[in-house]
Amino acid sequence: MTERFDRILRKYGQTVKVNGGEERAFFQPAREGEKAAPFEVSSLGTVDDRRWTFLGRTELKLGDRVEFQGQAYTVRSCESIRLGDETVYWWASLTAQREAAK
Repeated sequence: MTERFDRILRKYGQTVKVNGGEERAFFQPAREGEKAAPFEVSSLGTVDDRRWTFLGRTELKLGDRVEFQGQAYTVRSCESIRLGDETVYWWASLTAQREAAK
């Protein structure tokens, strides 16, 4: 099954960086209940609070960094997706990293 998933990733996946290493994965906005705006307002301004979904072959841990199209994201939750005894891919929910204050 992992060979099939790898072929699908090569054909349809996007290029992402996971902890500095490049790979193919699926990376897209997570579908959530409809909201008026994809951000929340804080005393420092607006903060993007959207969640993103990652499906890929690299094992992820909480706090890992994923980069996609120049933007950095942090893993908030993750788990391996298994078929029998085999890990087929890793699923993760991510949020955009905030830029450091200047």
